[in-house]
Amino acid sequence: MTYDDKFRVDLEQLDAAIDTMDKFGQKVADWLAEIDRQIAELQLSWSSHAAAAQREAHETWSAGVDEMRENLAELREVTRIAHANYSNAIDINQKMWP
Repeated sequence: MTYDDKFRVDLEQLDAAIDTMDKFGQKVADWLAEIDRQIAELQLSWSSHAAAAQREAHETWSAGVDEMRENLAELREVTRIAHANYSNAIDINQKMWP
């Protein structure tokens, strides 16, 4: 690795990573909407200790998913900031060294 290689950033690849994260987040949201719908429907006709345990497990799982969504949003924001910072650094360097 040369000195120059230590500071290279592929902005297109960074954009692709952001896009992939956005698509993943939407896919998870779609899955969750369907799962929540099915769980709600199931709970209408199911009442027992098993139903209560399933409901509790689903609530725990949903809390974990909410945390994942928050972390994914933070990661997307970090990559967007990194993109802006690298783009600005490129612009400044190009102006300094025409």
